[in-house]
Amino acid sequence: MIEYDVNKRWENGIPHHPKSMEIERIIREADRMVDSSLDMRFGGDGDNGEELLYVLDIYFEEEDANYDNKI
Repeated sequence: MIEYDVNKRWENGIPHHPKSMEIERIIREADRMVDSSLDMRFGGDGDNGEELLYVLDIYFEEEDANYDNKI
């Protein structure tokens, strides 16, 4: 079952999907190239990058489950 509540995902320590982690790596590298002007932070409570990863996790979990009705 896919958890859609980002806060619950964080509270329950649900690990990020491997594809989300790859996107994180790319975003970190790109952000460094522009002196962190994207302000994408990862790893902390409420960081915008971390929130993005949770949303990506949901997308990739749906994709893995072959969901027809994605949010």
